[in-house]
Amino acid sequence: MTRLYLTWFAGPEDPRYWEYFSVEGLVVSLKSIINMRKHRGFGLINRLLSEGFRKFYGYNGPLIIDSMIQALHVRASSVSDLNQSLILYLQYVLGSDVLVHRDYPLINVEDPELRGKLFMRNLVNAEAALRFGESIGRDVMLVVQGWDLESYTKCAQYYKDLGARYVGVGSLVPHRNDWNFITNIVKSIREALGKGVYIHLFGIGSPSLLRRVSNLVDSVDISTPAIAAGKKEVFILGNDGIVRVKVSSVDGVSMLKLRLEITNDEVERRLIEMILNARSLRDENRAVMLYNAYILNKYKSSLIGGT
Repeated sequence: MTRLYLTWFAGPEDPRYWEYFSVEGLVVSLKSIINMRKHRGFGLINRLLSEGFRKFYGYNGPLIIDSMIQALHVRASSVSDLNQSLILYLQYVLGSDVLVHRDYPLINVEDPELRGKLFMRNLVNAEAALRFGESIGRDVMLVVQGWDLESYTKCAQYYKDLGARYVGVGSLVPHRNDWNFITNIVKSIREALGKGVYIHLFGIGSPSLLRRVSNLVDSVDISTPAIAAGKKEVFILGNDGIVRVKVSSVDGVSMLKLRLEITNDEVERRLIEMILNARSLRDENRAVMLYNAYILNKYKSSLIGGT
């Protein structure tokens, strides 16, 4: 069964899902951890680095700290000057299960010369990351980047030749509405790597899309619960799968109240009550994030599939 990770941001802090229900894993934004200094000061981030993520937050599950410290457009970064060694070291002290190599997204880079240089930099960084991981006894996840089927496949093949055991697939979010493009990319990467390499798909949040690629990857991370909550949408499980309704609409309130009446799930009841009894928009938003994540997590096998 494909493992479902929830994306999680430290600053501003997302709800701590694991305090309400069991989660299969977290992919934590390194950029959000770096940005904690803006919201909570240097003292707290120093303590986090000293204690590690799990002890600091009271979390005991699978954990990946990503390496994405910039926007998808390579020139739109305020912290892009961090070098790979520092990024890998931060992941290490935070307790990431695997170290994620410093990659450069290519999907929105239109200049062919710049694109080629960044592609080669990804390959060079991959080799260096593997050496770093070997020196401290930690596995490294190499992130496949490209701009079309050929470049993604070429990158994956290069990683296979390096002996990669863990591979991530990045920068497909801009193509989230082009299911065929994403499916073909992931399928080609799997064919290039073979069955023995662990593949994680970063940041593709549609359950319908995940159903199409779940047999090709070992794990995925999903930010849909938070994105939907930002749109004031709550997930309601219906006969045909998940229905999104506006949480403040008449239909939304009615459907939540109906779920409250018919469910025997104490966690679901608690989260619905948090939504209905929220005293502020912020409290409501966070409760909706929790509820949406719980519904996706609970009904993953029927919504997403996988083997």
